[in-house]
Amino acid sequence: MSDNVNGSWTRSVSTKYGNGGGDIALYYLQNSAAAPWGLTITIRASNPTYLQGAAGEYGGVATSGAIDQLAVASGSTASVDSGATGPAGAGELVVGGILTGGSPGSVTPGSSQGRAYTVRTQTSSGSADLEDILSSSAGAQDARATLGAATDWYAVAAVFHQYGSGNTQPPSTPAGLTATSVTSSSVALSWNASTGGAGGVAGYTVYRNGTSLGTTSGSTTTYTDSTVQPSTTYSYTVDAVDAAGDHSAQSTALPVTTPAAPPPSAHWVQSGAVSTGSRVTSITIQLTSPVAAGDLLVGEFGQYDSSGQVQVSDNVNGSWTRSVSATYSNGGGDIALYYLQNSAAAPSGLTITITATTATYLEGAVADYGGVATTGALDQAVMAQGNSTSVDSGPTAPAGAGELVVGGILTGGSPGTVTPGSSQGQPFTIRTQTSSGSADLEDVLVSAAGAQDARATFSAASDWYAVAAVFHVAAGS
Repeated sequence: MSDNVNGSWTRSVSTKYGNGGGDIALYYLQNSAAAPWGLTITIRASNPTYLQGAAGEYGGVATSGAIDQLAVASGSTASVDSGATGPAGAGELVVGGILTGGSPGSVTPGSSQGRAYTVRTQTSSGSADLEDILSSSAGAQDARATLGAATDWYAVAAVFHQYGSGNTQPPSTPAGLTATSVTSSSVALSWNASTGGAGGVAGYTVYRNGTSLGTTSGSTTTYTDSTVQPSTTYSYTVDAVDAAGDHSAQSTALPVTTPAAPPPSAHWVQSGAVSTGSRVTSITIQLTSPVAAGDLLVGEFGQYDSSGQVQVSDNVNGSWTRSVSATYSNGGGDIALYYLQNSAAAPSGLTITITATTATYLEGAVADYGGVATTGALDQAVMAQGNSTSVDSGPTAPAGAGELVVGGILTGGSPGTVTPGSSQGQPFTIRTQTSSGSADLEDVLVSAAGAQDARATFSAASDWYAVAAVFHVAAGS
């Protein structure tokens, strides 16, 4: 809303059409410049749409802090009522605006505090109307009217001070500014509501280090700053602004120091396990979710009762890196830890292939992790074997706190249920296993410092081959 002499007008209370969205708002311009040849008022929308409006010009109104009280309401009846404003003084100007989504025909003005409204302008269909009371009785004011036919309506009541009696006092200064939550990446603020001002409190402005940071509505006394940095001190203040655009003084400054960023940590993405019931030369494990660039792929794999080494690769990265290994005690073959650091991105997931040189029994358990170092990822690895219900890979060399600990367990039998253990007081979480428990993978995402063991308990004794692998996390992950 603007005119060709003064430019843009001040926006106040607003609402939306109930049956199609859009926007309905009260606009006003106090202390107009002289316009000897009249004014051209322009109503504008950002996209082609249906526009309507009703405007009035008044003299003898305060030139600053003109607006005193406001109310807005909507309905779909023949009886129109904006609802009550806050209490207003006697002798003020009361303006009622009514817009409709239909064609109500005739519009009969109502009254407020015993004073009758006068309709000043309306469209031929009655869809846009403006009425007023030039000198109010004291008290709350309602814009009322009766439509010739029921339709959806949107009514506003606006009370304006007379010239020389305008409320030029801004709202009270917000008090009680406090930080309700402080993290390395956000600061949540809260304060007590302000009062007063021309037309009441319309909103609040939040400042950080003296610069405007953001605004809230008049009914919102909270704000969250999500642009802070770790280990940094900021100074926050807030002020209140009324419907006339007058700002209060800024609140007492609140210093806030954000904590250091949490240490980096790894996160589990997906996993899978497989065991063959017959002799084959290869078998696959599908990772069906996307694999992000830089992820770590790690698992324990075995081929039973055959010569040579089990081989592991995937359809995106190719061959994986082999680490610690062992041999099945009751039939030969090969068991090994394989991993791939800094995986290429695989938006459609990966197909991991376990291969032997001759037909044999194959098994494996694998997982995908994010937040792991992309170079020099493997810190420590150990492997042990036994035949019992208690599984223990044996300790790695001492490792730092906050690292990823992966435990893999393969068996030559069917241990049934597998209960994960712990390492340095941190419990393992099982990420994948076969139905018989013959191939399992567990992890501790954030280790305590010290040597790490992959531990678990079987429901039935079996020969087992357990590996513990510790991986460095990525800086800043």
